[in-house]
Amino acid sequence: MANSRRDVLLQGAVIGAGIIAANTTGMEAWAQNGPPAPKLRRSLHGMSLNDPILQTWRDGVRLLKSANGDVSWASFAAIHGNDAGWGLCPHGNWYFLPWHRAYLLMYERAVRQLTGNSDFALPYWDWTLDRQMPQAFTDQTYNGQPNPLFEPQRDATPTDSLPDSVVGQAVINQMLQESPFETFGTSRPDGQDNVDQSWIVCEFCGVSGTLEGTPHNNVHNFVGGIMATAGSSRDPIFMMHHCNIDRIWWLWRQGGGADSPDPLWSGMTFQNNFFNPDGTRFSPRVSEMLTPEPLGYTYVETPIATVSLSGMSTALVMRSNKFTSLWSTPRGGARPAGIASYSAQVTQPAATLAKYLEVPIDVDAAALAPVAARPSLPSGFESLSLATARQHYLDGPRCFAFLRDFDFQKNKNTEYRLFLNCDYLSASTPTTDRHYVGSFGFFGSHGGHSHGGGEPKKPSISVDLTATIARVYGPVATPPGKLRLQIQPVALRAGGNADGSARPASVEVAIVSG
Repeated sequence: MANSRRDVLLQGAVIGAGIIAANTTGMEAWAQNGPPAPKLRRSLHGMSLNDPILQTWRDGVRLLKSANGDVSWASFAAIHGNDAGWGLCPHGNWYFLPWHRAYLLMYERAVRQLTGNSDFALPYWDWTLDRQMPQAFTDQTYNGQPNPLFEPQRDATPTDSLPDSVVGQAVINQMLQESPFETFGTSRPDGQDNVDQSWIVCEFCGVSGTLEGTPHNNVHNFVGGIMATAGSSRDPIFMMHHCNIDRIWWLWRQGGGADSPDPLWSGMTFQNNFFNPDGTRFSPRVSEMLTPEPLGYTYVETPIATVSLSGMSTALVMRSNKFTSLWSTPRGGARPAGIASYSAQVTQPAATLAKYLEVPIDVDAAALAPVAARPSLPSGFESLSLATARQHYLDGPRCFAFLRDFDFQKNKNTEYRLFLNCDYLSASTPTTDRHYVGSFGFFGSHGGHSHGGGEPKKPSISVDLTATIARVYGPVATPPGKLRLQIQPVALRAGGNADGSARPASVEVAIVSG
């Protein structure tokens, strides 16, 4: 009876709140009434099980699950996807970050209104700090009642831990210094020339970078169950995972990362993709999703000094623009001056746990030599500001690899590790090996919606080879005229099977001159 009475009180708060008029979009209402005071999105680390934020999230999830209609758990989840496949969510294209920010906002605002707790803000799961799933989501009961945050279909156990190669501080550091936006936050759909809505749902039409390909995809797969599918937002831990992705975007901008100025990105409107708490539609523009504070929330970290590209030297701005051309060049098009490109079709068998896939690519050793001679960060990332690290990132030649159109199988417990010119590679080769480049994963099924119909796209990823080339060859060794990119699958959850396979259709190596 106590729960029934609590539900009545909470539902009453919904009727009385009346936050947004039916004929006004959420952004218009906020513009008219002024931005709400931002609420802190707090880390789950150290948060007690009876913390009011967790209690509000339990109540909100329970009420949404028991509701029908547009403002309900099933309705909200279907926007992202279900057992039949992807919904409106973009993955593998540059709308990934702003779309998911708006998606989380829909839940946050709905829970505030449903529970009457106007101070509520979604907490985040900092998986770099907490490698295991938070207890609030793994306990089957809370206070003697079924726990709304528990999802029985997960594959990860409470004692499984995420590896350094997926969520370690070095992975986060590397992402935070990247520039421009498409290197950090996934690239534009290939060939995009307008802001038609079909570009939003064009799954895997761009190239995923480290943020999406490594922690995002692999954490989804680590949790497993429905979290590893298009219907992943039916698991309440989804929002905590994506809050941390959103927080990393916020940190990147705080450290001087500049979002894309291209109107094909900033000018896109997510038309009728989301619901206001009263059931009306919410259609934000990307340009309205860039800063969390006007949206009603912020993150607990003390902001770091912000330095934008406008404060950098003209040379560094030009370097950033040169990197942008890596993403804006249509696939198969000629690279502009200052970028040397080398490609290979992949005919070898797919990579498996038992046998890695090696793709040899002929390159110009003279073009590669300046990359090998690049100095490393002088004092370690932790002693530098993000702005200084980013300037180091942009200053000098770099070498990228684009692995395109992957066919993959049984990816749900498989992390794919990339090595360079390693003669002794096996599944036991550690990520501390100097030939290690990075890891990536694949989230969901092979493909989804494509722009203009046709065959669904297959995922593509980009990796920065610069640090590995410099580490392996250094300023004195002669770099080779052939780079061997090697993909080695391993188990994502220790003790589980890693029977996934992967094979890209082609690989391109691009050297950006200094």
